Amino acid sequence: LVCAAQRKQAIRHFVSRKAMDIDGIGDRIVDQLVERGMVENVADLYRLRFEQVVELEGFAQKSAENLMHAIAGSKQTELPRLLYALGVSQVGETTAEQLAINFGSLEKLADAGLEQLEAVADIGPVVAASISDFFNDKNNLAVLESLRELGVTYRPIDVVAVAARSELPLSGKTVVLTGALQTMTRTEAKKRLVALGAKVTGSVSKNTSMVVAGSDAGSKADKAAELGVPILDEAQLLNMLD
Repeated sequence: LVCAAQRKQAIRHFVSRKAMDIDGIGDRIVDQLVERGMVENVADLYRLRFEQVVELEGFAQKSAENLMHAIAGSKQTELPRLLYALGVSQVGETTAEQLAINFGSLEKLADAGLEQLEAVADIGPVVAASISDFFNDKNNLAVLESLRELGVTYRPIDVVAVAARSELPLSGKTVVLTGALQTMTRTEAKKRLVALGAKVTGSVSKNTSMVVAGSDAGSKADKAAELGVPILDEAQLLNMLD
């Protein structure tokens, strides 16, 4: 029962919006996939056939086709998303982003030693050990190999040397995005900020360098004001990016 629960949790995380973003696989579907023995690990999602899916409770031909399309579409992803989706202990979205920028591929990350991992910003001994343990586990490596064989790929990342990153204009800055932007998505804004050396996080603290507040910014902007953290509007963000 514990193993089944762990499998369900891993699959729910893998398909979530911030990970592989596979629309149509909710908790009820995950339960059926695991309990019917159709999915043992996340790679098995890409082995599902239409004939299997259409037999699931609540599915008809159209909904089964939509799910198969969503699964196929998720094969083309981004390295930070895939890293986050794998569910490595201690690796959240921001850490996955930093690992992607510093290593550029799963292969290079898997080959990294503890010293190399700890050289990445905000990665200490505990997180480094967790990453190393994950990539030294034969079961995890087998799943990664299956994902590659099944066509899961990600866009290449040009690794910027540590020395070069320190010279980027926003190096050392921690930025929080909140609210809706009009000229770009928050995902695009995050990519552009990271490309300039910034670290983009999801929560405001005394260590936050600035908060970019779009429309309906909410509590994060309020907390920034309380802490005296500079708040930029979208026009100021665009000016900074330019």
